[in-house]
Amino acid sequence: MTAVQILILAVLFVGSVYVAICYIFAQMTLNPSRQPVAVSPADYGLEYEEVEFQSLEGLRLKGWFVPGDPSRVLLLTHPMFCNRHGLLVRNKSPLMAVKTDVDLLLSVQALNQAGYSVLTFDFRNHGASEDGMTGVGLNECQDVLGALEYLEGRPDLEGAELGLVGFCMGANATIIAMSREPEAFARARCLVAIQPVSMSVFVRAYLRSTYTPLGPAVLPLTEALRRWLGGHPLEAMSPREYIKDIKVPTLYVQGRLDPWTELSDIEGFYEATQAPKEFWWLETTKSRPEAYQYVGEHPERLVEFIDSHMA
Repeated sequence: MTAVQILILAVLFVGSVYVAICYIFAQMTLNPSRQPVAVSPADYGLEYEEVEFQSLEGLRLKGWFVPGDPSRVLLLTHPMFCNRHGLLVRNKSPLMAVKTDVDLLLSVQALNQAGYSVLTFDFRNHGASEDGMTGVGLNECQDVLGALEYLEGRPDLEGAELGLVGFCMGANATIIAMSREPEAFARARCLVAIQPVSMSVFVRAYLRSTYTPLGPAVLPLTEALRRWLGGHPLEAMSPREYIKDIKVPTLYVQGRLDPWTELSDIEGFYEATQAPKEFWWLETTKSRPEAYQYVGEHPERLVEFIDSHMA
């Protein structure tokens, strides 16, 4: 075999690996590997109901309703790659650079013990809910609106005040839904947005921090493959243009050392928010999952903020 032939084979091999990596990342953002629902509120001593309802376009969504004060109900939504209870590292995809369990039921427990009824559910293509392409908020806003329809249809919650707690994709989806269908949020009193993010920022930072500074080299082809597979442009997958329509007091939460974002992203969300707002910086967490976990392990400010805005 000549040197030229060896060079051609090497180039073809490297090119094939490059295309394969880009395709895998494109699929990860459109169809994340599912976390099985391996924990339940019963493991925390909470009474709960298994519930099922539909997104606005008819996808079947599974969730839990944890009863508390029927006059005060919270909708808690999860991040991408998680499900209604969070994420267990032992069940993660080998491609995910996650080293910390995410236990969202700690937050559910704290809020329920503070007297609130809580609805939490699996977004499309997550947990036990039906398949549907992930849009990091652009599609999932339909799931949030379906959850609100479900709550409106429960006779035991008639007239209840509504609070909103969203983690990452859940925060994105809630903000977008509030902008697109404001009448559905007539009973909303407050929003807690925990690490909302623009997908273009997240992917860029994730690749850079996880796969060295060469990571962003896969971004152009990844974006092209995402579009070819039917996904939204990365730049469009952001709550940025919808933030101005938030009408309720909002608490933003962000880990200052989060390597999977750029702090200017969420700072821009905060600046664009015209409703009363607060910022809770987490100074000690060193990863994005650690910040989700911290909120559940230290829920005092979360509960205090919600209490201050719900009768």
